[in-house]
Amino acid sequence: MHRLQIHSATPKAAAQQSMSIEPKPLDQQISEAYQSASQTETIARQLEARISQIDGAKHHLPARRYGQPVDLAQIKSNLTLSSLIAADSAELAHFIGLDPGIHHRIQEEKEARHLAAESLKLKTEQLAAKNKAAQEHRDYHFGRGLSPWSGRRLGT
Repeated sequence: MHRLQIHSATPKAAAQQSMSIEPKPLDQQISEAYQSASQTETIARQLEARISQIDGAKHHLPARRYGQPVDLAQIKSNLTLSSLIAADSAELAHFIGLDPGIHHRIQEEKEARHLAAESLKLKTEQLAAKNKAAQEHRDYHFGRGLSPWSGRRLGT
């Protein structure tokens, strides 16, 4: 095994540099790899839990192995899942890399539909009141033997 010798001006600096090149003990490497996988798994589970809160999204999550991160490219390529996420949360959509503007457009469309429905409901109520008044007017005149349109007696 060859050691890389780095020349420096002082022997102390040379000793520090040669020590930093030494490989880590195997146990330390194993421990660090496990901690890294555990941290990745924790983050992946949190992201999956956040996405699972969206109605209908849980079944569209891509499969992954333990210690592997959630594949954001697969989420982006799944039209159903990306649409559900974008419609539910602009923040989550931005985190995943989807267009967060979709959420705002969907909210605007919902508001526009709501306003249109309210307007239609108001017009319907006004028309119902107008029809009721016209019916009462006809009933009043027919009950007295009068034409509701001319006000003249019927049958003369």
